[in-house]
Amino acid sequence: MLENKIEQKIELSKAAMLILNVAESLFAQKGFKATSISEIAKKTSGSKANIYHHFRSKEHLYQEALELACERVFNVMELTNSPSSVGDARIQLKEYVSLHLKSMLEQPVSTNLIKRELMDNNQIEGKMLAKDIFTNTFVKVASLVFDAKGIDKNSQDINASLQAFMLIGVNIFFFDSQSVMKYLPGVSSIIDSPEVFSNKMFDFIMNTAP
Repeated sequence: MLENKIEQKIELSKAAMLILNVAESLFAQKGFKATSISEIAKKTSGSKANIYHHFRSKEHLYQEALELACERVFNVMELTNSPSSVGDARIQLKEYVSLHLKSMLEQPVSTNLIKRELMDNNQIEGKMLAKDIFTNTFVKVASLVFDAKGIDKNSQDINASLQAFMLIGVNIFFFDSQSVMKYLPGVSSIIDSPEVFSNKMFDFIMNTAP
């Protein structure tokens, strides 16, 4: 699904994709308000008119860049709502958490744009996009946690919900803390092995709460 959506954007126009990538980088660094269309045009060696040919407004460009970032970071695999067994749900959940961290590390610009959007209060059309996608992802991860533990989803089990939050949260922590972790005894050995980190944290979190 991710590959198809990115390919669709690429097929629309290589020039538009170049603008999107430059805009994504600048929005991630400076935020929506501090980034100007003139600056984006300069970075693409083009003109403001060329940008408005592909995107009807700065808000539209931001929304498209954010949507692409969310696709790159969150939609790393399809999360089914009904795994056939508890074991299947646990395997699928562990794979998603590992792939999610991998995608964050491979797409740092996209990850930083999403983080900025979640913290900023941009009064633009589609400003809830990152929040909506993050929430939807959390709901899917939480659903798999419930399935993996054999818990009724209607039980509102707080432990299972917190485990889902922690599984996503430790990936964000790893992304933000690599420069510090390399100095920590016992932890520095896995700084270059994010999959090992992800799998160990998964087992720790999933085996902690009843």
